[in-house]
Amino acid sequence: MDEQGIIIVGAGAAGIGAALECKARGIPYTVLEAANRVGGRAYTATAGLPRAWDHGCHWLHCADVNPLVEWADKLGATYRSQEVARPFQVWDEGAFQDAKGVAAYEDAINRAFEAVETSGRDVPIPDVLPDAGRWTPSVRLILGLMAGDDAEDVSASGYADYRDTDHNWPVLSGYGALITAMAAGLNIRTGVAVRTVEQRSDGATVVTDAGDLEAAGVIVTASTNVLARGAIAFSPGAAADLARALDRVPCGAYEKVAFALDALPDEVAQTRFLSVQRSGQDMATNFQIMPGEAPMMLSHIAGETVRALAAAGPEAMIGHARDALTEAFGPRIMDRVIGTATTSWTTDPLVLGSYSHAVPGAAQLRRDMIAQDTGRVAFAGEAFSPEWQATAHGAYASGRSVAERMAALLS
Repeated sequence: MDEQGIIIVGAGAAGIGAALECKARGIPYTVLEAANRVGGRAYTATAGLPRAWDHGCHWLHCADVNPLVEWADKLGATYRSQEVARPFQVWDEGAFQDAKGVAAYEDAINRAFEAVETSGRDVPIPDVLPDAGRWTPSVRLILGLMAGDDAEDVSASGYADYRDTDHNWPVLSGYGALITAMAAGLNIRTGVAVRTVEQRSDGATVVTDAGDLEAAGVIVTASTNVLARGAIAFSPGAAADLARALDRVPCGAYEKVAFALDALPDEVAQTRFLSVQRSGQDMATNFQIMPGEAPMMLSHIAGETVRALAAAGPEAMIGHARDALTEAFGPRIMDRVIGTATTSWTTDPLVLGSYSHAVPGAAQLRRDMIAQDTGRVAFAGEAFSPEWQATAHGAYASGRSVAERMAALLS
C-alpha cells in the first residue's frame, strides 16, 4: 500500500472505528478533526452541573449485539442493564396516570412502532399510523425522538431498516466519555478543518486550514447536514455526487434541557421516563429521570419545535421544558432546581443537527448510497449503517467496515 496511508475526516464514533481498524491492520492513517475534542456527537459534559451528563448519545442500543459493550467492559465504563419495574410515567388531563392509563399509553406507542416496522411503505410515518386517540401527542413525541425529527419528515420504510433488539442500556459513566477513552493513543489531530477533498485515481489531496495533505485514500465521517451544505468540497466524481444527495438523508433536530435537582419528586423517583401531555399541545414533553446522589431530569425535544427554540436561544429551550415541568408538579418544583443547561447540536456548525433519517421517498436512496463504490474517497457514519442508523455503534461499525474495504482497495 501507498505509505501516504489513509486520512480519516472526523473523530466521532465512525472516525474512531475507522482508525482502530487501520491500526489493527498496520495501515498508516491520520484522523483530522475540526473540533478541539474527539467524540463528535458523543460528548459527556463534566462541568456546569453537579453531575456529568451526555449532550449526545447516551444509550447502548441493541446492547445484546452492540460491539461497543465489549469496549465499555474493557475500559471500565458503567452502564445499567436492568430496567426498573415501572419505566414509564404519564401525566395527562391534570393528573399522573394510574397503571391502567400507563398501560394504555404503552399500548398506543407499541402499536405505532409495529405499524411503522411492518408497513414497508416509503411514505411519511404518520401515513401508516393507527389512531392513537388521546395518546397522539405522546406517540408524536416518541416517534420524533427516535427518528430524530418530526415524523412527517421521516420515511416509514427508511426508519424500519433499523433492527432493534429491544435491549437498550444507558451508559451511566457517559457515552461520550467511553468514545473518548476508545480514542486514546490514536493518531488524531484536533482543530484541523478539512475544506476540500480532491480525488485522483491513485489517491487524493486533502486541503485543510493547516495545509494540504496527500493520501492514498480518504474516509469522510462528517454529518450528512455538514456535507450536504457544502462545508467540505469534493472534486467532480462519484464522491461529490453522493455528497450532494445527502440532503435526502438529513440529520434532524434533537436537543436536551437538563435540570439538576436537590431531590427528585416522589412521583418519578422509581421510574425512568415521564411523558407530560399538556392541554392544547399537539406534542407531549418528555423527561428522562436520572436518579442518584445528584439527580437530574432531562427534557428531550425534537423536530420543528426545537428548531424554533434553538434559534431563540437557551432561555427559550429552558422555558419550554420548565412550563411542562411546572404544569405536572406545580411551581414549587422549581425550588428544587439547582442548575440548568442545554445542548446546541442544531446550531453547532460542525454538526448542524441530531442524527440521520431518510426523508419520505428516499429509503432506497439511503440503501443505495451505503452500497455505492466511490473509489478512494469513501463515506462512513451512522447514516451509512445498513441496520443501525442513528446510533453510535452503527457509526462505529460503519467506520470499521469502510476502513476494511479501503484497505482491500489499496492493497
